[in-house]
Amino acid sequence: MEKDSINGLKMIRYSAMIAAIRSLQLLAENSRAALQECAAMKKRANTGLGLAIIAGVLPSVSAASAQDVTPMPQTTGQPVVTAVEVIVTGSNIPTSEEVGPDPVDTYRREDITRLGVRSATDLIQKLPAATGSAINENVVNGGDGRVEINLRGILAKETLVLQDGRRLAPVGFAGDTVDLNTIPLGLIDHIDVLKDGASAIYGADAVAGVFNVWLIHRFRGLELYSSYGNTNLGFANDAGEERGYLLAGTGDDKTDIVVYAEFYNRAAIFSRDADISSNADVTRFGGPDNRSGAFAGHVGPPPSLVPPGGPDSFVYQPGLNGGALTPTPHAYQDVAHDPQYVPFASLPREQQRFNFADRTPALPAVDREYLYGSLDRKICDQYLELFADFKYVRTFWDSAQAQLQFTPDVWTDVTHPFFITPTGYGFSVPIQNPFNPFTVAEYTSPGGFDPRFPQSQSSAAPPGTQFTTFVRYRALEAGPRTFKITTDNYEFTGGLKGNLGEFGDYFKTWNWETGFRYSEDSRVERDGGVVDTDALRQALLDTNPATAFNPFGLNQNSRAVIDKIFVTTHHLGRTSLTLEDLKLIGDLFNLPAGPISFAVGGERRTERASDQPDALISSGHTLGGVTFASTRGSRDVWSIYWEVRLPVTSPAWNLPGLYSLELDYQERFDDFSDFGGTERPKFSLRWEPIDSALTIRATYSEAYHAPTLSDLFRGPLVGAADPVSDPRSPATGSIVATNLSGNPNLQPETAYEWTYGAVITPGKWWSPLQGLTLQADFYHIDLRAVTVQLDPQYLINHEDQFPRQVIRGPSTGPDDAFGPIVLLLLPEQNLGRIIQEGWDYELAYSFDTARLEHGDCGTLTATLNGTYIDRVSLQAVGGGAEHSVVGKFGGGFLGTAGGGSFTHNRWYASLFYDGPAGSPLAGLDTGFIVHYIGQYWDIKDFTKDGQGRKIREWVTLDWMLNYTFNFAAPAAQNEVPGYAKDNGKNGKVTGIKDKNVMPVSTAEYSACGWRAWLNNTTITLGVNNVFDLAPPFVAAANENGYDEQTANIKGRTWYVALKKRF
Repeated sequence: MEKDSINGLKMIRYSAMIAAIRSLQLLAENSRAALQECAAMKKRANTGLGLAIIAGVLPSVSAASAQDVTPMPQTTGQPVVTAVEVIVTGSNIPTSEEVGPDPVDTYRREDITRLGVRSATDLIQKLPAATGSAINENVVNGGDGRVEINLRGILAKETLVLQDGRRLAPVGFAGDTVDLNTIPLGLIDHIDVLKDGASAIYGADAVAGVFNVWLIHRFRGLELYSSYGNTNLGFANDAGEERGYLLAGTGDDKTDIVVYAEFYNRAAIFSRDADISSNADVTRFGGPDNRSGAFAGHVGPPPSLVPPGGPDSFVYQPGLNGGALTPTPHAYQDVAHDPQYVPFASLPREQQRFNFADRTPALPAVDREYLYGSLDRKICDQYLELFADFKYVRTFWDSAQAQLQFTPDVWTDVTHPFFITPTGYGFSVPIQNPFNPFTVAEYTSPGGFDPRFPQSQSSAAPPGTQFTTFVRYRALEAGPRTFKITTDNYEFTGGLKGNLGEFGDYFKTWNWETGFRYSEDSRVERDGGVVDTDALRQALLDTNPATAFNPFGLNQNSRAVIDKIFVTTHHLGRTSLTLEDLKLIGDLFNLPAGPISFAVGGERRTERASDQPDALISSGHTLGGVTFASTRGSRDVWSIYWEVRLPVTSPAWNLPGLYSLELDYQERFDDFSDFGGTERPKFSLRWEPIDSALTIRATYSEAYHAPTLSDLFRGPLVGAADPVSDPRSPATGSIVATNLSGNPNLQPETAYEWTYGAVITPGKWWSPLQGLTLQADFYHIDLRAVTVQLDPQYLINHEDQFPRQVIRGPSTGPDDAFGPIVLLLLPEQNLGRIIQEGWDYELAYSFDTARLEHGDCGTLTATLNGTYIDRVSLQAVGGGAEHSVVGKFGGGFLGTAGGGSFTHNRWYASLFYDGPAGSPLAGLDTGFIVHYIGQYWDIKDFTKDGQGRKIREWVTLDWMLNYTFNFAAPAAQNEVPGYAKDNGKNGKVTGIKDKNVMPVSTAEYSACGWRAWLNNTTITLGVNNVFDLAPPFVAAANENGYDEQTANIKGRTWYVALKKRF
């Protein structure tokens, strides 16, 4: 097509978009007028309004959403059938079809219960389509209590999370994902999991799919729920879990009011409680010894002073100094000549390193509280409705890590702008320290600082300071490092919606909605057990034994000294989202095959993020905490989106091979205040070639993902990568300093996706298979210009591809041509691409035993739901080699923590029994679920022998039983003539002689008896992981020895619940 023609088409499209916006504005103005003068609405029908809307919609195929829609009108001669139309995630046009063009899994409230879900982490880990890396409550080192969902395993930020079809604010610490812990489980009506790109409908973020949670907005009565569970019958220790909620609702045909309150508490499980995580030395499983060499009394001379074949470090032994827990001060020239110390290698293996796993939680303690209320009010029948809801969530995450190891060094100078003692080998202590046992310095500092690194000025050693280097220390006397995070999450939504049927019969199918949402996530983190490095330097230079810090004794510092150098840091983060939208849906006109349906909408949202550390954190004057600068950013996004659904053939035509054919086109235009405009389309096809028993579907879509505010504006964060291995320099330690940061020069990601598949219900062809549904869908995702931070080890291994990101120090000798790594620069950056392909499949079969014509014995329901990943290819740089990670742990340039696992096959299968109606078993619901996670390969660099090893499959069995008491309604307690309810004479009755009267039957039950209390009561018993199988060992998962994103460390977990409805 010629360039002028293309530009002409774009001008027509944009003109149509402008017309649609103006029409929507006119609609909003008339809606406000309708609110003020509802009673006179019929007299003020505005035909001009309808014509203006048609003028705006006809040239622009448009998009919108609404929940309540009018049933499709019946044509003359058809039987009167009310087709219930609903909005399905992935489209803004309502449909009554059971199978749509998009692959969507819907989990109802009872489905979530049957899965044995006790928390958001449970839910995400039980969904086969959720894989790869995502932070959840199992992640301690690098976690913060949030729970993310990562559909397809690409990156968690590529999955869009919605609540009732609208966006939510991300995690308050300048996050780019929504914390699913902020959604109360007991309030969920259903969840739609769209396993396809949806940027053409929902905009950025919807690359891998959409996780749309619909809450309860209509409820009658009162529901009380209480539950308790524990892990004390399995391999893990006692970890009690408590949950309770109150759900209440009232209303009539015009009003619905719902209120909800919930609490949730769970105790911690420590790493020492499970065999797989109890010891960081996992050589017994085929992995490395991850224990730490940083502990009190461990001193090693610089490598340059180690004689050939000599010991490279020494450990203080009190037994060689009369039992003293501190070596004799200034007694010997250096550690190699001090008889109080023995070579490190001479110690028994169990004493050579510190087992930090003995002191860390594997599953931190949490508590959460929820409050919610919603109101829906029909102001003028279906023509004008008001809706509003409010949600408040408070969460508290109580985590910890092992006592602080003193690394990296707290001293620098002009020749060592980062550290005098290399990172990972301890720190430097002045000879003048009153507890230093040595008299000869290993290094004398010239002082000063390198002007290229002005931040090192504060840590510069005084000129002429003499040091003992390579001193290890771990502050056991200070207690563990604590991480306590409190979250306050708010959400308010309000708006109006209605039907335009008052303007004429043509508009009876036209529905509109305008809404507003404000969502905020505020978090405060308090980290204890952190060292103030300014105070530590003063305490190391101090010559008074009463106030100086003792880094050579076996944890002999007084509480006064500890309190002087250890502090608690504070960190406040806040994100907010303000959203305004206006939407319109309806039928334009009828074709022979049916009506052309449309949807059009506009949206404006404002995103804000701020991350404010205290002065200690931002200055970098801490040890054991992270260092980062303040983050602050905002953006506005204006959007227009539209959709049209075109029926090509109708079942009434009985065309061979074209029983029903339907096409759908969606498109969205987004204008970002910081990136400009973009438009992305989506095409869908739904085809029933024979009849409704076979549906073939396909989609093609393009996605666009602008960098998040965190990606763009996050301040530099100084941390450490542990462990790493440097193939170019033996002087590089196992711990390397890192600098992570945002990048204002990022470019947006783009993706190209398609799906195709089929859904078969063969029971429509052959009655013995009634109740059986089979479906399979192939998917392909090609994500380009991927925005990530490189994995530190990947950056080291591919240093030449990323110039100036690996900062090295001067060479340490002839065997060290490149020099040791002193810093890794890890900004957010656009890399190559990720290509993923696979299959989603499901089998569902519901068998009603009454079909056997031998009485009703209940219903059996079987389900198999899974995902098979066939390809995951990563390309670090454009045009570079592709690296396959499917069937492996770790994600290439995403790293072991960034890539998670990409096992080929993952599924769950369930079999449930429901008792027959009208029998004592009518309230019974029980069954089993098998969860399967297939094998995948470990990373050979982390195995004991350096060879590849297979991570075994993990197959667990869950069992659940529900029983609901359902008694007949209580007997009516009407007054009997001549007698009161208590069988006494009823004085109100006159004109009737006393006589014997048959009392009212009590064959059912009294409204005040025990049956009344049991009625509508559900008792639940359940066991997850019935056979108490530990998760498979993963050598590259260096925190607790297993894949925390995929598995859990709870072992056998039992629970009991009681639910009562009034």
